[in-house]
Amino acid sequence: MAKTPTEDLEAFLGRQDAGDLVAVLLELAKDHEAVQARLERMQLADRPDKLAAGFRKTLSGWRRSTKFYGYREASEFGRMLDGWLDQVARELLPKDPPAALTLFEAFIEADAAWFDRADDSDGVIGDAVRAACRHWLQAAARCETPRDVWPERLLKLYEADQHGARDELLRSAGLLLDEPAQRGLVARLELQLAQALDASPLGQSPPDGVFRISGALSLLAESLHDPDIQVRASLRYSPNPNQVQRQAFARAYLDADRPADALTWLQDAWGHLDDSRQDLLADALERLGRFEESSPIRQRMFERTLSDFYFQRWLEHLPEAARPEAVAHARQLALRHDDLTAAATLLLQLGDAHAAEGRLLAEPGRIDGNHCGSLVPLAKALRAHDCPRGETVVYRALLRGILDRAYARAYGHAARYWARLKEIAGSGASLLPMSSHEHFEAEIRTRHGRKTAFWAYVNGTRRDRHDEADDPDL
Repeated sequence: MAKTPTEDLEAFLGRQDAGDLVAVLLELAKDHEAVQARLERMQLADRPDKLAAGFRKTLSGWRRSTKFYGYREASEFGRMLDGWLDQVARELLPKDPPAALTLFEAFIEADAAWFDRADDSDGVIGDAVRAACRHWLQAAARCETPRDVWPERLLKLYEADQHGARDELLRSAGLLLDEPAQRGLVARLELQLAQALDASPLGQSPPDGVFRISGALSLLAESLHDPDIQVRASLRYSPNPNQVQRQAFARAYLDADRPADALTWLQDAWGHLDDSRQDLLADALERLGRFEESSPIRQRMFERTLSDFYFQRWLEHLPEAARPEAVAHARQLALRHDDLTAAATLLLQLGDAHAAEGRLLAEPGRIDGNHCGSLVPLAKALRAHDCPRGETVVYRALLRGILDRAYARAYGHAARYWARLKEIAGSGASLLPMSSHEHFEAEIRTRHGRKTAFWAYVNGTRRDRHDEADDPDL
């Protein structure tokens, strides 16, 4: 018998008695400050001036505060800022766009306060400021202000940026300005660029203002999907663009789906960036249907890296009859490649879990535990293929890597690797030819017994949400 679909929450609530829902909300409001605050703001729905005053008071309080949010607390601060922005957009903007615009602008202008009060290593504060910029554009678009006022006001707000987070004002300018207005800004900035270059002494590096103007033009190029603007700006002060600039040009043309124009910048070698050039070149050729030229590039990149991405890109454009030979070639490469992590990953993708585990067991000491970005997915794939010995090799390497460099921020991860290793050992699976789990555990305790923070995680006396967020499966 077919299972009855679960009724969604909205439909369920729609069937409830209004009095019962009121009682539930009052009960929640007693125990949850956020619910209480939301209900109080709902009472001001017909008084947008009062609602705006409440939002302004919260913003002013944050600006006056001296509390600093460290690395582990910064995401909480960022969520708080994002929540305020969403509340203003949801509750005030539909009723009073100018008031909402003023609040968003005040938030953006206070960006120094947000950056100064938090360790923004994860970029959460920058994300909040970028979100505020989008809200500002959307609020401005709903105001009755004459349209010709906005370009000047937008540019003024952008040019006051001291932290590099207001780029979104120009990158998403299309939320407010139509194409003619944006191109008017482009013309204005190109004139400023020409004047700044004309005023700079011959034979000297361009002044910083030139790069700032060029950056603004590149952002408008993104908004307009017109890479020619970015290229023109760069060539004005750098007529012989370097590899980094050529890379930016090629990517911009590919993003705009103009592969033929991208090819212009992909012809000469880029030195240490030549892998990137070849990748972009193959992409451009594929988009143009020139697979006979792109396929050898993909093959060479795959043979050097064993990347499944390059393997699949090479394979998909080969004639059907040539694919079995390519797969056999890939397997042979994986069996002798120096990068054991890449080799094992590819063998798993080719369906040869036994060979993948065998490569890891042959030289477990060569696995570099510092490469968590590739090792964690590999460990999970080995678990899915029921390869406990290979999984053990990987988790031991990861654990050693974290503890050997005393990377305290990852101790939560290390404790979960430790737990998984104990679980594998407890399952009775043979670990040969590796040492026993008891021997490995004794080694770790001897070498790292004084890392009390790590052992606190292992013993369950310490937990850290930030550490656990990336590894939900462990």
